[in-house]
Amino acid sequence: MTKVYRFLLVCFVASLLWSCSSQEAKLEKHFNNEKVQEITTVKGKHYIAIAAPLTGPYSDLGKTLVEGAQLAIEEYNADPANREHPMGFILIDDGGIVIEALERAKIAIAEGVLGVIGHVNSGISIEASKKYMRAKIPQISPASTHPKFTERAEFRGYVFRTIGTDRQIGEAAADLVLSNGKYKRIAVLFNDRPYGVSVSSEFVRMLAHHKEKEIVFYETIPVRTHDHSATARRVAKTNADLVFFVGEYNDAGYLAKNLKKELPKAQFLSAEGAHNQSFIEIAGSAAEGAMILGAPLPSKRVVKNYKKRFKKGISGYVATSYNATKILLAAIKANNFTDTEAIARSVAANPLFDLNGDLVDPSFTLYKVSNGNFVLAK
Repeated sequence: MTKVYRFLLVCFVASLLWSCSSQEAKLEKHFNNEKVQEITTVKGKHYIAIAAPLTGPYSDLGKTLVEGAQLAIEEYNADPANREHPMGFILIDDGGIVIEALERAKIAIAEGVLGVIGHVNSGISIEASKKYMRAKIPQISPASTHPKFTERAEFRGYVFRTIGTDRQIGEAAADLVLSNGKYKRIAVLFNDRPYGVSVSSEFVRMLAHHKEKEIVFYETIPVRTHDHSATARRVAKTNADLVFFVGEYNDAGYLAKNLKKELPKAQFLSAEGAHNQSFIEIAGSAAEGAMILGAPLPSKRVVKNYKKRFKKGISGYVATSYNATKILLAAIKANNFTDTEAIARSVAANPLFDLNGDLVDPSFTLYKVSNGNFVLAK
């Protein structure tokens, strides 16, 4: 690999808990003075790219994507049947910034990756997919939920996702509320990103024709702030039974903390963007009882192996990333580790996907915070 900054088998940050050397990968300054991780390469005979925000406000979610993919690759490489074709990967930190992702995507393409696992942010996946598709490289996102990602006909056969869409998340949350008679007064808060707007609007649309459910509050929140107390006080005046928040774990944590003070009996509900241990750490005791709609858990074997490998429970995009990587690796192997167009066709032929590259049978699992951990809600 010539153009890639070589940090073979390097722990790129301590928080990823990689069991390799203690050397730290360097950080580059971005044009807006934020720091992003230099591209890291883990050596193999063949390569895929793993792309996620590993710095910035979405980094904890990005790390779950990397960990799921890494676990799948390590399992693949441990299989004696794959000894002659070890899989390496190029790790791309997009920083949650489109321009950063595009520049790094060009490097991954130049290095001849056979496929891409990522990105997290839908806007980044949509823009980066233009480069991957021109290079005839398949992209499977474990995290990008905006419908537009897969609904562009000209990208059909090259973009896929192993998670449901914004539409489906909103529907799942609405079904939960509709199935519980005690939730009558609903407050909806969301970030002003496409994710927040799309999921919340679908949720409200689903509830609009049910007279027994009243939307008493519907508003965006100021993102990346530690103080939502003013918003919490206004929500409290509505006497909401349930607060549905659409955004990421950091805003969810601070919001839940403020809401608990002002409206202690209201049920807090959020979606997969908040399914991260950092939500619990930020909210503290206010997280207890919160409900999160996240990706289904993988098999017990994978859950056990992940906990042994990373010393924590599964959250975020671990399961969807693990699944995406297994699908990509199988397609690569089936095509003798060459010809990305043929690999893309193999992914498209997987019965898990529909014509657009969406899951035929997407599902979400309801988790509840209990004693500082996510557990399956009963």
